[in-house]
Amino acid sequence: MKNNNLIQIRGFINSIAPITDQDWHLFEKRLIYKEFSKNEILLNAGDIEQYIYFMTEGITRIFQHKNDTEYTLRFNFPISAFNSYVSFISQTPSLISVETLTNIKVFRMSYQNIQSLYDESKNAERVGRKMIELIYMQREMKELQLHSRTAEDYYCDLLRTNKELIQQIPQKYLASYLGITPESLSRIRKNSCRT
Repeated sequence: MKNNNLIQIRGFINSIAPITDQDWHLFEKRLIYKEFSKNEILLNAGDIEQYIYFMTEGITRIFQHKNDTEYTLRFNFPISAFNSYVSFISQTPSLISVETLTNIKVFRMSYQNIQSLYDESKNAERVGRKMIELIYMQREMKELQLHSRTAEDYYCDLLRTNKELIQQIPQKYLASYLGITPESLSRIRKNSCRT
């Protein structure tokens, strides 16, 4: 099973930037397989992010506390990479927290191992740069969509692309992510997205 998961991670990396067998070997030997249970905090705001995670199973959410309210910023689904990127890159305290919403399976790599990988492989540096570019493009697209489309449209798109996974996310987190109340989300769920 772990080998299948590694194949998925290699496919994910290759979709960002092609990686040679030699570079993959350098990358793979630094990955540590981990499983986490539902509702575990992988990172608390104020702590420094030490890992990048490559998830093969499960769902996580990234959130922020502000004025005694919790705001869900994004969800992570298989097959993806996640962490507090700003904290990880700058090695400064994170402004966000990361929590598991289901049991998850990941491979993770430490900040120190990423740096040594970059020293050993120029292509790894390129993959890292491409990954950061992809993350920021996705973030900007999400921001544009949330401001140019209705919460209902955005929810229906999420449902079309991740139906089984979306149904595992508590309604309050989905509502927070969409910037609406749980009651509004209930109405959307009852009246929309019929195919």
